[in-house]
Amino acid sequence: MRRALLLLVLVGAALPAAAASAASSESAGTFMTRILREEIHGQWGLQWSQLHPGHQRLITRAQYVQCSRAMETNFATGQEIFRVLDVRNEKIAVEGVPQRTSKRVTINFRQPGKTGLTYTVHAVSVGGRWTWILGGRFLTAVSHGQCLDGTPLRGGA
Repeated sequence: MRRALLLLVLVGAALPAAAASAASSESAGTFMTRILREEIHGQWGLQWSQLHPGHQRLITRAQYVQCSRAMETNFATGQEIFRVLDVRNEKIAVEGVPQRTSKRVTINFRQPGKTGLTYTVHAVSVGGRWTWILGGRFLTAVSHGQCLDGTPLRGGA
């Protein structure tokens, strides 16, 4: 449960979100489901490569992987079920993100035999492709040179 809650914070569930123009042939819901899958499978470097460029400037790939590894969000069993519940346009004002619109995507995630969790995450169109943004708590930690668990970021962002 702790890991799932950290996942929620990591990918921006607490942020206001917004609409974007169609970014690619992949829907925003499909894109954000893939980002969540990468998270729980420990594919943090791949996940970082799809992070909004403004947020990539705030945290390096190595630092992002360091923080994600410390939070132990790689708990996939291969039996997870994701269901996109809602996709809607919303306005945003997020540090490092010049776009003012995104898609707010609400996804239910569950593992067999466990209670499901619902996440609200945000996809932003950049150069015709979807990107994702970090959550507010994660951004605050990074601005203080830390991961969410309080450990210092190694190396410069």
